[in-house]
Amino acid sequence: MNPGSDDLHVLLGAYVLGGLSDEDHRAYSEHLRTCVPCQTELGQVSGLPRLLDLAGPEGGPHLAVPDGGALAVPASHLTEPDDEHVTTLLAEVARRRRRRRRWVSALAAAAAAVFFVGGAWLGPKLTEPTTPALPTTHVVAAPAPGSSVRVEVALVARGWGTQLDLNCEDMPTNGELLLYVIDRNGRATTAASWRGTATGYSKLTGATALRPSEIQALEVRTGTGQVLASART
Repeated sequence: MNPGSDDLHVLLGAYVLGGLSDEDHRAYSEHLRTCVPCQTELGQVSGLPRLLDLAGPEGGPHLAVPDGGALAVPASHLTEPDDEHVTTLLAEVARRRRRRRRWVSALAAAAAAVFFVGGAWLGPKLTEPTTPALPTTHVVAAPAPGSSVRVEVALVARGWGTQLDLNCEDMPTNGELLLYVIDRNGRATTAASWRGTATGYSKLTGATALRPSEIQALEVRTGTGQVLASART
C-alpha cells in the first residue's frame, strides 16, 4: 500500500465506515502502524461514524444536501472545521443512501403491483359461487353373449333432457357404433353415434330429449344392429 496513492483516501473512508473485507482490514491496520500521514488522516475522520449516527437512516437535517450538491455539516461536529475529506465522504454516503432508498421503493412498488394483480385475479375466484353438481346416475352396461366390451354411462339430468357420458373399452376397432335409449313404451331412439378406434377405447357424450326418469334401458349396438351391451336404468 502506497501512502501517496490516489486510492488512499477511499480506503481510509471504507476503513472508518467498516466497509473493507477482513483481508483488506487487516492489511490496512498493519499499514496504519507505520504510516504517519494515514494516522493523521484517521484522527481527522475518526468522528465520521458518530456523525452518521446523528444523521439517522434518512440522512437527517445534519446531512442535508442543497440543490448545488454541497453537503451542509455543522463545523462543531468535525475534528477539523475545513476537513474536505470528511465532507466528501459524507456526501458520498448520503448519495448512496438515497440511491438505495430509490431501489427499495421501486422493488416495493413492483411487489405491490404483483400482489394487486394476483388479488384481482384470485379474489373473484374465492368469492364466486360454486356451481351445484347436476343430478347424475351411473350405470354399467352388461356385455351381450359373445361380447367382451365394457361400457359405463353417466346419465346427467339437464333442463333440455339427459346428457349421456360414455366410457367404452374393448370395443370393435372399426365400423359404426351407436347408443340407443329406450323409453318406458319400448321405443328406441339414437342418442349418439361414433366410429370404432384402433385401440378399442372411446369416450364421448350423447344426448336425448328424454328425462332420466323416462329412460328404461340403454343399448350399445353396431351399425348392423348387433347389440354389444345393454343396461336397465
